[in-house]
Parts: sequence; C-alpha cells; structure tokens
Amino acid sequence: MKYFLQSIVTTLLFLLIFTSANAQSVKANEFIKNGQFAEAIAILEKTTDKTKPGYEDLTNLAYCYIMVHEYDKAESTYVRIMEHAEKKDDQHFYYGEVLRINGKYEEAKKQYRIYGEAYPSDQKWQQRIKSCDSIPVWERTKSKAIISNYPAVNSSMEELWPWYVNGALYFTSTNKQLLEKCGGKTTFKDPQMSFVFKYSNGNTTYVPMKSKDSISTTAYVPRYGKEVRIVKKIKVTPAGEEMQPSRIEILTNGTWEVFRPDGVDAMATVSHPCLINNGNRIIFASDMAGGKGGTDLYYSDYQNGKWSSPVSLGDNINTTGNEMFPYVSDNGDFLYFASDGHPGYGNLDIFCSMYKNGTWMAPANMKKPYNSIGNDFGLVLSAYNKGYLVSNRWPDSKGAYDIFSFEIPEDVIIPPDTTTPFVYKADKDALYVFYDTESSEIDAAYTSILDSVANLMNKYDYLSLTISANADIRGPETLNDELIECRESAVAQYMQNKGVPAGQLNLTGGNISEEREFAGLTYHVQVGFVMAADAEAWYEKTLGGSYKVNTVAKNNGYAYYTGSGSLEEMRKLQYEINARYNIGAFLIVTYRGILLEDTYYAPNRRAEFRLSN
Repeated sequence: MKYFLQSIVTTLLFLLIFTSANAQSVKANEFIKNGQFAEAIAILEKTTDKTKPGYEDLTNLAYCYIMVHEYDKAESTYVRIMEHAEKKDDQHFYYGEVLRINGKYEEAKKQYRIYGEAYPSDQKWQQRIKSCDSIPVWERTKSKAIISNYPAVNSSMEELWPWYVNGALYFTSTNKQLLEKCGGKTTFKDPQMSFVFKYSNGNTTYVPMKSKDSISTTAYVPRYGKEVRIVKKIKVTPAGEEMQPSRIEILTNGTWEVFRPDGVDAMATVSHPCLINNGNRIIFASDMAGGKGGTDLYYSDYQNGKWSSPVSLGDNINTTGNEMFPYVSDNGDFLYFASDGHPGYGNLDIFCSMYKNGTWMAPANMKKPYNSIGNDFGLVLSAYNKGYLVSNRWPDSKGAYDIFSFEIPEDVIIPPDTTTPFVYKADKDALYVFYDTESSEIDAAYTSILDSVANLMNKYDYLSLTISANADIRGPETLNDELIECRESAVAQYMQNKGVPAGQLNLTGGNISEEREFAGLTYHVQVGFVMAADAEAWYEKTLGGSYKVNTVAKNNGYAYYTGSGSLEEMRKLQYEINARYNIGAFLIVTYRGILLEDTYYAPNRRAEFRLSN
C-alpha cells in the first residue's frame, strides 16, 4: 500500500510539472504571436533548460533569438536542435541561415547541402550556397555609398514606398497620428491601413487620394505627369476589418481605373508599378500563372486604348524566388529591383541590371551598405548619385520598416594653396584582358595595359576601378563560375601588386557571355600564314594589288591580313576576296594589335575594367 501511494504521488507530481510546463509553452506561443519575443524568450529559456527539452520549445526559442537579433544564441540553440531526437530536416536550412549571418560560410554551406538532399526540388539552398561564396568577395569591395535613416519622415510605425519627383519625396505610412496632425482622418482601425504623405522643404503634408475612406493606399508613384497607386480595399466582416488583395490603379480623366493587363487571370495579384517610356509602359510584379517563382517582373505597353498582354523581363531577372519593387532610372538604362532569389545577404536584397541590346542583363547585387541581412527594397533615385530605399535593418530602423537616404560622395580634392588642382578625367571606356581556354593567367601581352592603369591610379588616388569578368558558353556552370571569379581576382591582384589599394577596386562579378562584337575589337580577313616576316608585298601581289596587307604575330609565325572593321564589314570583304581569288580567306579578330585565338569563344573569355573618378 505504501508503494502504491508513493507511485500515485509521483505520478501526480509529474502531471503537475508537465501541465505547468505545457502551460508555459502555450503562454510563450501567445507572446510570439503578438510579437513579444523578449517575453517569450524569458519563458522558453526556462522550459528548455533541462536534459530533454521539448522540440517545439527549442525551435521557438531559436526563432525568438533571431527576431531579437541575438544570432550567437540562435546558433547555440540550433546546435541543440540538431541533436534532438525529433529534429526535422527543414531545420538544417534555418541553421544554415544563422551560420551565414554569423559569417561562418563553409559551415552554412554544409547545412544547406543537407537540406538540399532532403528537399531536392527546393532550389533555394543552391542560391544560399552561391550567397556564401559571394559575400566574402563583396566584403572586399564595398560600395562608397553613405546610407542613413531618414528621420524627417520615419516614426515607430511603418514608412514605405519612397518616390521622388519635382523636388518632393512622396511616401506612405501607417502613422495615424501623423495623418491627424496633417488634417486627415479615417474611421477605420486596421493598423495596416496606410496613407500618402509628401515631404518637401522641411514640411510633411497629407496627400488625399480622392477616394473612399475604405481604401488603403500602400503606394503612390507619379511620373511623366501621370498618377499611379496601389490600393487595398477594407472589407468590414463580422470578424472585423479585413484587407483585400492589392491592385494597381491609374488616374484617368479624374477617375481611378484598375490596371489589368490583357489576358491576366483575375485571381493573380498585380502590384509594384513603375512607369517608363513616357508613361506608355508599366513594369510590375505579379504571381500570375506561368511565372518562374513567387512573384516575377513583367511589362505591359499601352496600345490601342488598352494595356497589352504582359511580357516577362526574362530569365536574367526572374528566379524561382520573388522579384518585386522595380524602378527604372530616368534615362531607361538601369533597372533596380528587390529579390530573394538571386544570391544576397539575407532576405530581400536590391539588385541593378543594365539594359543592353534590347535585354536586361544579368543583375549585380548592390552589396553593402545598400543591402543588409534584413529586407532591403524600394530603391528610387533623386539624382544620379543619391536617392532613397526601404529597410528593416537592425538597429537602424525606428519602426518595422523605415525609409533610408543614400548618397555616393563625389571625390573632392583640397588644393594645397589657392590654385585650382589638376583633376584627371577618367576615360570610362572599358579595357580588356583576354584569357586562354580554362585559364585565369594574365598573358604578358596585356601587362602594358594594366601597368598604365595602375600608374594612373597610384598618381591620382581618387580614381577607382570597376572589374568584372566573363566566360564563354562552353564548360559546366560550376567551372565557369570559378573561372569568372578567378579572372576577376587575377586583375585585382595584379593591380594590388602594383601598389593600388584594395579600397580603390570594385569587383562586380560576371556572367556567361556570347558576344562577338563590342567596343575595342577589330575584325580582319586573314589571307595567309607563314613562319617568316615581311611577306606583305607578296600577298598584296597575290591579291592583284587591290588590298593593303598587314601582319600580326600568331603562334610561332605571322598571320597576314587585310581590312579592319566590324564583323559584318569583314564578312563582306571575306566573301569578296574568296569569290575573286579562292584562297580560303577567313576572319580573325584583334584587340589593340593582340590577336585573339578565335572569333567565336575567345572574345568572351575576358576581364573588363573601367576607371572612374
């Protein structure tokens, strides 16, 4: 009987402890749901401080540490999660995320690969591995931009969608106190309801949208004299106020009309507009069927009184992740957008793509300080070297999301006396180094070009050099990626060996190239090859005296050629010579008198570099 009573007491004690622990976990979950992460941590640190902590409590604790930016503690917690008997494979991805944030890139890559083996159809682990390889390179070549929180417009609420036009900064905010201060009002209580404001000459004013109070305006993007906005309608239900999906509206003849490109499914979300081409084209984000990922970027043209069927911005831009918040510079040359599908620092990063030959080129991560481990998006320009963006970076954000200003300072030379100093005006045309197949070794033929650039940079320390690299289409992707990085690094290392500080070098990565013609290349028609020099006269006689023949060193001999011009011009000359003399003439290409190995692949095995002030 004594043993039986002792057993009952022990069982009841266990049930009381279990019930108490379970109640604490429920309380912690409530705190997490309400965003009270510090309060949840105080509970979870106690419930997990034992030999066999609950799996859910451990994962919740790691999540809370991340939310309060205590990444070292999050990492330690994930070590325990990895050892837990109930551990799920998806936790390897989150463990990798924390390791990446903590700068432990090789360890992070191991966790991503384990996740990839468990979830092979989810491609995000591959993107994260590329991020781990890229971030150390980016860290060596940080941008000169200065970025700071813009306190004139920010509050403890959310400030979003900066848009600069005619000297004024438009933005949206959920700050109802600011709304009332500026003379506006609303009858709705939804904390996510946002309003449009204008900041100019030190004053903030409310911008009424001439619509019903039940409309929340999340973005206002006037351009080319036209007005475009993103709105969400608030629907009142028995359960309370409910935000409807967002939509784009364009002010037409005094009425806001819904923008819906021809052929877009009614269930698809269409958002994040940017007007270009004098307002006759809209670039936007959508999750419509047929896309590559969550949201892709598309454009639609205004034709014959309606908006045309959307066209994807292409595989260079869109990924299996999310692309959004597009902005195109006034000259139409550069597209800035946010993505979590391209290699980056954290969640959404800002990227830049150049428009070339009718295509948006592979984008470049804008690196720090534009990007952080948080969400960074919504970049707009107010001048060629300054602008605004949105971020929730810690610890600089006052609210969940704030507007930040950035500026790239122009180099200033302070003269030693009252005389005006000489400033070297950098030639922005690209210079090149071409490589052999599967090689990143710089040929001696190009050292004179590199030396001249290094001498200028050592003489004028305000000059900077932007370096990128390419590989041809042959070979596996992993090899090409490695070649691109090695070719880029080879130029950077050469410059540093010549005394150029690393801070003056900006490495921007590269991509696979299939170009056969660009500035600096000159095509010719080769008419012969012999081991001896000085055979120009003989070849000119062979060609009936109609063509001037020159020579260039080739392998262990000399190539004799005629003509100098574009690819198309030399093709015509080649056809003409072969038709008249049937000598098997063919095309060759040179760069600054240096003969490239072939005309198809050799032009794409290159590093290119540009000086700038």
